[in-house]
Amino acid sequence: MASINLSGTFKLGNRVVQRVGYGAMQLAGPGVFGPPKNHDTALTVLREAVASGVNHIPLGGFTPLQSSTLSDVAGRLKVTPMVVALAWLLHRSPNILLIPGTSSVAHLRENLAAAQLPLSPQTLAELDGIAS
Repeated sequence: MASINLSGTFKLGNRVVQRVGYGAMQLAGPGVFGPPKNHDTALTVLREAVASGVNHIPLGGFTPLQSSTLSDVAGRLKVTPMVVALAWLLHRSPNILLIPGTSSVAHLRENLAAAQLPLSPQTLAELDGIAS
């Protein structure tokens, strides 16, 4: 099970939350409404998130960044571009909270692994070029 403790914490109102959260919208039914496709799988994913230390589960969504730089770095590090993007965001600023969504335990574990991915100063500079 991935540990998200390395990601750090953030004070959100009167609550301290892990900087890696979980976007639960991926569990909803078609069009983000209604019950999940598979109730048991949804419960398994949520239980895994909480067992991994996730204590911030907001509702919301976004479109992931697509970049050849992310793909190149991911290939070198042997992880997915999303893991690189999440790890990069954690390195950019301590006030960034991640809330990636997923509907499977395998994908949840992959996302949580971003908290443990070290990025060298050279790699961070390469990734920062995406934002400029």
